[in-house]
Amino acid sequence: MTTSVSDLSFIQQILTRYGMSTYVAFGNFGNLLTIATFCQREQRKNPCLLYLLMMTICNLICLDVGIIPTIYSLYHVDISTQSIIYCKLQFYIRHAFFQMMRTFKVFACMDRYAISSTNVHIRSLNTYKMAIYLIITTALFWLLAVIFFSYVRTILNGSCNIQNGTYLMIYTIYYMLSAGLFPPLLIVFFNTLLIRNLKGLRSRIQPIRDNAENKQSNNMLKKRDRDLMKMVSVEVMIYVVSTMPFSIYLIYKMITDSFTKSREQQQIESFINYITQSFLMYLNTAMPFYIYILTSSSFRQACKRVLFKFYALIMRKQLRNLHNSDQTMTIQN
Repeated sequence: MTTSVSDLSFIQQILTRYGMSTYVAFGNFGNLLTIATFCQREQRKNPCLLYLLMMTICNLICLDVGIIPTIYSLYHVDISTQSIIYCKLQFYIRHAFFQMMRTFKVFACMDRYAISSTNVHIRSLNTYKMAIYLIITTALFWLLAVIFFSYVRTILNGSCNIQNGTYLMIYTIYYMLSAGLFPPLLIVFFNTLLIRNLKGLRSRIQPIRDNAENKQSNNMLKKRDRDLMKMVSVEVMIYVVSTMPFSIYLIYKMITDSFTKSREQQQIESFINYITQSFLMYLNTAMPFYIYILTSSSFRQACKRVLFKFYALIMRKQLRNLHNSDQTMTIQN
């Protein structure tokens, strides 16, 4: 048993050193390219793309703030166990932006449901003005809401965590509800409504229908909207599947917290916590770009345009420098 436990510790180090390092590199590249794509003028006015843009910004921050210090601690002293300010601040930034990201996922699903609806009031949720309002409100809410849980974190026995038993119980319940229960349930809820609406729209699109209704239905199902539906649906499906194990682990931990556990059992639970909370959770922040590339031809075309613009910008700069260099040599001669 001791050998297997030490193997788990070795596996965790390997996953952090090579696995996390790999998806941090690919994740940063993908997130930056996604941000550049969604920041294009023709993309910014779409409410769903605005939610996806904010999700990507949150992914980038969570990935770098959460994983880079973890990789750094493999080779150096873990700063979060040495500085109480860093301990609180890192958790604050990481947790606030993770919660924003989860909320924006729900809003993206809600937006796809709204655009597929024939109800005027529901479709009013699919507006640029509404998206801006929800984004600002969400950011302010989570930046304020997580202050308390950051404040009560302390350093004890080389661990930056909530040490007070009552506060820890409150945080566990809060996290289980706000991260493990409500976001997946709302995502499944809106996607179920979306599927129902799409089935209804298909049955309505008949030649004998009124032209205005046909036009409205066809607009709802235009290619970019269908691509966005696929992008959002696949991403949130992967998110739900990959975050469900941690929700189950939290429930198990709450039930068994008062039990007497051996050192080996505690180390096994620590490894499970690492896989479900750290490895899989942060992997989510690195995957969206590759999901979008695989599921959306519109996104692929938009990425190509961004890369061509970037290439043209570099070439113009090189030609300008070459021209200036030629002029300088001419003057000197």
